[in-house]
Amino acid sequence: MFNDKIRLYFSFFLILSSFGFFVYGWIERSEGNEFNQIWALSFLLIFGAMVHLQKIGSSKKKSVKKINRLFYAFSCS
Repeated sequence: MFNDKIRLYFSFFLILSSFGFFVYGWIERSEGNEFNQIWALSFLLIFGAMVHLQKIGSSKKKSVKKINRLFYAFSCS
């Protein structure tokens, strides 16, 4: 679905938007409002960015392993 470049840009977007939501939540808290869902949203965005950053390159690793396995199977016979 995503290639590595799109996944990287999407992760940076999630990180920046998470930072923005965290600052907005901090401003809301300083105005006297109690804990709000904005901070929870910012933590979820950071978690999503971490997942996408971990998946970068994993599709290439799987295809390389598959190619190596096929090469080994054909070279042994």
